[in-house]
Amino acid sequence: MKEKELIRLITAAQMYYEENMTQAEIAKSMGISRPSVSNLLNKARREGIVKIEIKSFDSTSIGKSREMCNRFGLKSCQVVSCMDDKNETQERLYEAAVDFLLELLPKTRILGLGWGYNISRIIDILANRELTEQYSGKVCPLIGTATVPHKGYHPNELATDFARKTGFEADFLISPAFPTTKQERDLFVTTDNYNSILALWKKTDTALVTLGGYPCVPDHATALRFGRRLITERATSNILSYFFNWKGQQIKGEDDFAIQIPLAPLSKIKNFVGIVPVGANVGSAIGCLNTGFARHLIIDEETAEKILKTDV
Repeated sequence: MKEKELIRLITAAQMYYEENMTQAEIAKSMGISRPSVSNLLNKARREGIVKIEIKSFDSTSIGKSREMCNRFGLKSCQVVSCMDDKNETQERLYEAAVDFLLELLPKTRILGLGWGYNISRIIDILANRELTEQYSGKVCPLIGTATVPHKGYHPNELATDFARKTGFEADFLISPAFPTTKQERDLFVTTDNYNSILALWKKTDTALVTLGGYPCVPDHATALRFGRRLITERATSNILSYFFNWKGQQIKGEDDFAIQIPLAPLSKIKNFVGIVPVGANVGSAIGCLNTGFARHLIIDEETAEKILKTDV
């Protein structure tokens, strides 16, 4: 439902139920016919706006979206209504992410893909969509491959699936996500492959990334990379395999040799789309949002409401 239509429904309902105006008076005030007023009131009930009390604008998904944008400097925030079943809500969130991504593709030249179960599921849903057009552009991973069986942690496979469906050209990062030594890392970051991907990262205009938490499952070799630093410095959040505290400040590890897009180009991506999984820890989401990286957000209504009730 568009914002203008929602405001009309709320206005008519407030006049009728709170101000005790007749439908004829409302019709005159709004400049519409009396049957139109009746239709608005009926729709307000169907949409759940009128129950025991009339919802204010701020308590609607659109109102929460606007407040999230204002609080965290977002360009847009898609707030997905919650269902009784958590899995159904999660699927609705993935569908919303696909819808939004398809809106961005016509103006996207280079798309960077994050990793994990959520990004994998979004790509799977996209693969089953009937697309009316093919797009042009490049898609590449934002991080190397992990030694985890799940496809979500093999970003080159995600890029392949995305390219096959959309017409984008896939570029691959031939590298592990977590080299164990500086020497091993240096072997990869001096290759032509890495440097070609690095050049793409610097020009990436759209990214699809999960806003995750700490501790994370599967673990990102954190003990080897950070020792106890993530615990002592109170990590709450992760983006790709960068870790942050509640305030969005990065926590660095002396032995962190991860191969992923550097923070400088990551922070400059014009259309960084952040995905908050359903039921995510509020502190994790806030820490990610406080980095300022996300420009667009996909989140469920319950989690958004909890965030807005938390002092940040």
